[in-house]
Formats: sequence, structure tokens, C-alpha cells
Amino acid sequence: MVQPDVINIDKGLRLRNPDGLQWETALPWYKNPKILYYSEGITDKTYDMNIINRMYGYLSSIGELYFIEVYEKDIWKAIGDVTLSEQNMPIVIGDEKYWSKGIGKKVIGKLIGRAKSIGLTKIYIPDIYSYNNRSQNLFKSMGFVEVDKRDNASSYELKL
Repeated sequence: MVQPDVINIDKGLRLRNPDGLQWETALPWYKNPKILYYSEGITDKTYDMNIINRMYGYLSSIGELYFIEVYEKDIWKAIGDVTLSEQNMPIVIGDEKYWSKGIGKKVIGKLIGRAKSIGLTKIYIPDIYSYNNRSQNLFKSMGFVEVDKRDNASSYELKL
């Protein structure tokens, strides 16, 4: 199945398939130490465009990469990213202004529906760090169950 260019979630929220020239939009997100701590467990560096290009290239190769966009002041503004894949579903709300607004839940819910429609049988999350309670609670609230627990992280799975 072909990845859609845009998936509308509601009138003010959508997912858009970015092309490689737009990946630079994400640079400020991955320069934020909080983003890298919660998503990657990294505390001693931030990402540059080389790392972002490699990351997005990989994510695009294993699934469907989207930018999360909100409609504000008559324009669509990218605020984060998400990938739909059986192997992983990383999601980052890169602009802290949009944290704890329910956006992640709407995005994950929409992508679970997409996963079912394209015939995926499960979605596996290999690592959510033990200190990342917001992500753990988000995925659990969407029906994911813990399938492996280690000292610093747990893995989750949703059977579709």
C-alpha cells in the first residue's frame, strides 16, 4: 500500500509525509536535550543534520514517516514526528508548547487505524525508558502491553 501524503486527524491536526528537503524542520526538536533524553536516553549531545538524515532515512525504510502538524494562524506548522512500522512507533512532540495536550493520543489512535487498514498484525515498541512515564502511560492507554522489562527500559506490543 502506498503511503498517503496527508492523513487528517481533525480540523487542526494532521500527519504529513515530509520529503527529505523538509527534514531540516526537525533540527530544533533534536537540539532540545529533553527530547533526546526521553526518546533516546542521550544526555551528552544533541543531533545535527547528518544524524537526522540517517534517522529519518532509516525510519522511512522500515515504515511510514510523518511530521505531526497543527493548524495555527492560517498555516500548518510541524511540531513533531511519528513513524508507523511493525518494528517501532517512535513519536516525538518536538515543540514543548504542545506537550500534554492529547496530541500524541490522537496521533497514535489514527495510526493504529491505519496499521489495521494496511494489514499489520502488531506494533512493537522496543524501548520506552523507565523514567519516561508520559510515553508509558500513552501507549498503555492505547492498548499496548508490556512484553519485556529491563533495568532502564521496557518493550511494549499491540496485537491488531
